[in-house]
Amino acid sequence: MSTNLEHFKAIIERGFSQGDLTVADEGCAEKLIEHEYLSKTDLPGPQILKAQIEDARGSIKNLRLAIEAIVEAGDTVWARSKATGVDPRSGKPVAIDVIDICRFSGGKLIEHWGVPDRFALFHQIGALPPPPGST
Repeated sequence: MSTNLEHFKAIIERGFSQGDLTVADEGCAEKLIEHEYLSKTDLPGPQILKAQIEDARGSIKNLRLAIEAIVEAGDTVWARSKATGVDPRSGKPVAIDVIDICRFSGGKLIEHWGVPDRFALFHQIGALPPPPGST
């Protein structure tokens, strides 16, 4: 049997980095409690995860997530990842941190908090003014 860490890594590597949506059917419960800002919440769990993967891959071209730190405590996995790719509108390379907290039950994702650093993304693509003192 796979561990929660292995389930999480599959979601990140196969799902977000490779665009394999089958990972949602395999690793997400029908009922997913989703806390990420702007994420869909009125769909079955696997559909929520598929939408998140598609949205992320549409927002950052050639998206790759690399897990930089990960901890499992009981039924919960906490991770910090680096998302890299290219902003499709500006063509600029981007790199942001992503924090995920995922709760599992019976080998399935049942609850998720996700915090991608959208503020850093907006700075990198020029949608926000540069930070003070950076010019």
